[in-house]
Amino acid sequence: MLLYHFGTRDQLVLEALHEARRRQQDVFGELLALRPEVSYATVLTEAWDAITAPELRPYLRLFGQLYDLPPDQTPWTEFRVRSITDWLPTIEAGLRADGHPDAAALATAVIAVIRGLLQDLSTTGNHQRTTDGLRAIAKLLTPEPR
Repeated sequence: MLLYHFGTRDQLVLEALHEARRRQQDVFGELLALRPEVSYATVLTEAWDAITAPELRPYLRLFGQLYDLPPDQTPWTEFRVRSITDWLPTIEAGLRADGHPDAAALATAVIAVIRGLLQDLSTTGNHQRTTDGLRAIAKLLTPEPR
């Protein structure tokens, strides 16, 4: 039956990864969405708290392992690029709404920091320290009151 529906085991794995990614994007996309009357720094902080909560960590483990595979051993070759570029427009829009003049470059930096903190969390398990790191970055991103 599996061969009939998917053709190969690799295609089955790839389809399962695509479905898990779709679900992750639905959940994480909602968490990272711009909200009126809330600074994007606050959105990032609240998203971090949800994303790193025990119920969403399976997504982080799954995609962290996929990201760590050597390029020639991954079943989803474009995943590394998409795992970054998929989130750029959302984060850029949030930063732009907060008035950051170079929101595109800053979105790249924010993604790099978050990915680094997620890797740190995965490696060390130190949730408090990585959360403190994210909060320090969010504080730097918080716009001055007008």
